[in-house]
Amino acid sequence: MHTRTLFAGLIAAAMTLTGLAAGTATASAADTTGTEPAGTETITLNAASSGAVKGHTYRIVQVAGYEHQTYDEDGNLTSLSVVTEPGDVLTGTTQALSDTLGDAGAWNTGDYKDNPMGYIASESELFSSSTAAPWSGNLRTFLSKLAANSDFQKVAGTTFTADTEPYTITGLAAGLYVITDVTAADAYGDGDDKADQKHTNSIPMLVATKSEGKTFKESAAPLGEIVVKNQSTTIDKVIVKNGKEYTGTEEKIGDRVTFRLTSTVPVTTGYSNDRDHPYLFTMTDTMSKGLSDPKVESVTIGGKALAAAADGTEANAGQYQLTTQPNVAYDAADTESKATKLTFDLSEAVYEAGQNATSPKAGDEIVITYTALLNKDAVHANTDNGFSGNPNKVTLSYSHDPASNETHEVPGPEVKVYTFDFGFTKVKADGETSLDGAKFTISKDGAYLRFDKGTGLWSTTSSEHKFAGNGGRFDFAGLGEGTYRIDETDVPTGYLTNMKASFTVTITATDKDDKGNLKSGKYTVSVTQGALGLVSASDNGTASPTVRVKNITSITQLPMTGAAGTTLFTVLAVLVIGAGLAIAIKVRHARKRLG
Repeated sequence: MHTRTLFAGLIAAAMTLTGLAAGTATASAADTTGTEPAGTETITLNAASSGAVKGHTYRIVQVAGYEHQTYDEDGNLTSLSVVTEPGDVLTGTTQALSDTLGDAGAWNTGDYKDNPMGYIASESELFSSSTAAPWSGNLRTFLSKLAANSDFQKVAGTTFTADTEPYTITGLAAGLYVITDVTAADAYGDGDDKADQKHTNSIPMLVATKSEGKTFKESAAPLGEIVVKNQSTTIDKVIVKNGKEYTGTEEKIGDRVTFRLTSTVPVTTGYSNDRDHPYLFTMTDTMSKGLSDPKVESVTIGGKALAAAADGTEANAGQYQLTTQPNVAYDAADTESKATKLTFDLSEAVYEAGQNATSPKAGDEIVITYTALLNKDAVHANTDNGFSGNPNKVTLSYSHDPASNETHEVPGPEVKVYTFDFGFTKVKADGETSLDGAKFTISKDGAYLRFDKGTGLWSTTSSEHKFAGNGGRFDFAGLGEGTYRIDETDVPTGYLTNMKASFTVTITATDKDDKGNLKSGKYTVSVTQGALGLVSASDNGTASPTVRVKNITSITQLPMTGAAGTTLFTVLAVLVIGAGLAIAIKVRHARKRLG
C-alpha cells in the first residue's frame, strides 16, 4: 500500500467536520527526522448545549493511522502521512468515497491506491464541509454513505456511553476516527442514566487525534476535540387569547379556542429520505373530550405558508398532511375514548428546509395555528373533580438517527382550558320555598347569552333570551370569567310584577401565576345585591355560594334594612303621596260642586 506524506494544510479537510481547522505549517529545514507515532491519544466530546453528550451511546472506529510525522524545532507537528486501516474499513471507505465522487473509483490509483482516507485528507478543497449547520458538503456526504455501508457496519469498533459532559475517550492509537451516535430511542427519557429527550442523535463525525501529544502550530483549535453535532429539537404549545399566549385559560362552552404549536427545523443533512428510509417529522396533538371540531388556520415554516395536501395524497415539500382520528383515548386512564387526535405530517417540507442554508432553512420556526370548539362534553371545574380542566397535549416525532431514520418522540407541554358554573334558586317571600314560573335573562358586556339545548353550547345575541329554569332552579353552567348581569323578566302568577330581581354575578379565576396562566380551575362566585333586596347569598365569594332570589306578593315583604329598606320607604312614600293627591283632588271637586 502506498502512503502519501501530508502537510498540516492538507489534512485540514479531515478536520473540517470536527469544527476544527488544522494549521498551515509546511516542511522546512528546521524539521526533524520522520518518526512513527508512540503512546496513546485521547478524543474529547464537547457539548454545544447541556444534554448533548451525556447519556448518549457512541461507536468509535479507527479509519486511518499516522506515519512519518515530523516536527519543527519547537516540537510542533509539521507533517505526517495518513494510511487507511485494512479489512472492512478499507472496503467500506473505498466504496463510500467512490459513491460520493460518482467516478467509479477513478481516484483509486497512484499514490492513493487503496488509501481512500489519504486521498480525502490531501484533497482539502474537494473534501470540505461547512463548519456550521447544515454541515453540508462532500465530506458530509462521504461520512453519511460510510455510516450506512454494510462492510463498514461489520467493523466492531468500540461502543461506550458517555456518563459525563464533556466526555474523554482514552487509550487511542494516533489517527483518524469515525464516531457515530448509536443511542437507541428507548435510551431517551428522565433520569441520570437517560439521554436528554430534546436532543437528536449526532450525525457521523470524523475526528483526528494529536500525534504523540503534539498538534499543528497554527491550528485554529487543538486536535483530539470535537463539538458533538446533534440538535436540540423541541415542541411547544400555547393557547392564544387576545393576542397573548397562555398555558391555561378559561372560556365558555361554545367558544372556539386558539392553539399554537411551535418547533424548529432540524438539520437534515446526513439523513436519507427514500421509500425504504423515509425521513419523518410529525406533530401529534391530542385534544381531550371537551375539545372538538378542529379548524387549521395556518401552517408555516420560516414564515412561508404550507398548503394542505388533499386527502389520500402524499404531501410534497410545499405541503402538510393532516390526519384526524376521533374517539381515541386521551391517556391510559381514559375509559371513555372521546378524545380527538390530530397528526400534522411535515416530513417532506422539514426535510427539504433542513438541507438549506437560506430560508426556509434549518433553525427556522415551524408554526401551526388551529382552533377547536369547547363543547358540551367539557369538564366543568368544581370541588368534586379538584377544579379540573380540559387538557390538550402535543408530541413531536421525528427521525433522530441519521443511520437508520429511527423515530424519536419528544413530549411537549400540556395546556388546559377551564370553564365555570353558577346558579340560584327562585323562592317565595319566606326565602325557603322553591317557586316556579319566573324567567330571567343573562348578559355580559352588553350582549345577551343564549343557550342551545340541542348542541349544549352558549352563544351571544343582541336580543334577549329568556331562561325559564326547572322547578325554580336556574343553573348557568360552562361560563368563562367575568361579570354577568341577571335580570328577571317574568314573575310567577300572583306575585308583584313591578318587583323584579336584578343583580350581578362575578366569576373570578383565583389560581393564576404572574403571567395570567391558570394553574387550576379554582374560582369564586360573588353576587352583588340588587336595589330591592330580593337576592340573598350565603357563602358568597366561594366557588359555590347558595343564592336565593325572592318573589313577593306585597311590598311589606321587602326587607326593612339597607338599600332595600330605603326602597320600601320610597315606595310607601310614593303611595302615601299618591293617596294624598287623590284625596286633595276629590275634596277640590266636592267644593266646586257645593260652590
